[in-house]
Amino acid sequence: MRRLGFLGLIALTLAGCNPAGPAHDKAYYLAHADERGAMLERCRNDPGSLGKSSNCVNALAAAGEVESNRFWDVKKPRSRVENPSGL
Repeated sequence: MRRLGFLGLIALTLAGCNPAGPAHDKAYYLAHADERGAMLERCRNDPGSLGKSSNCVNALAAAGEVESNRFWDVKKPRSRVENPSGL
């Protein structure tokens, strides 16, 4: 009986280690902006237990890529070499 109680305790402990939801990759979070924002909010609110989870890492990587693309997609000004007389 004692051994059964010990095995039950181990099973409950390991059940608590499983993530609450399915793990998504970076491409999923790039395609789903609303879920990316929700996951980042949950990760910021509970960094101790969720901070190193695969969902948090992938959502953070996707957010970084989105911000990087937004930064580099700025329209470039027209070249001054095209119309040197307009200088």
